[in-house]
Amino acid sequence: MPEARRKIALPRLYAIPELIDLRRQMLRFARSLPRGPERNNRRQIAASLRSLFRNKAWLDAHTVEGSQ
Repeated sequence: MPEARRKIALPRLYAIPELIDLRRQMLRFARSLPRGPERNNRRQIAASLRSLFRNKAWLDAHTVEGSQ
């Protein structure tokens, strides 16, 4: 039986402006939804991204600027 060739998934590195734009999009989309669980989920994602921006270790590990 031949060995399966597995690709090792490398963590994706983000640019800071890309993450900021993602947070903005989440907030804008959440505001367009009626009150309810879907809107709350989008707002929670945006809040989580904001807290990750404050975490220097996470930024260093997951951003292009931090990995250099």
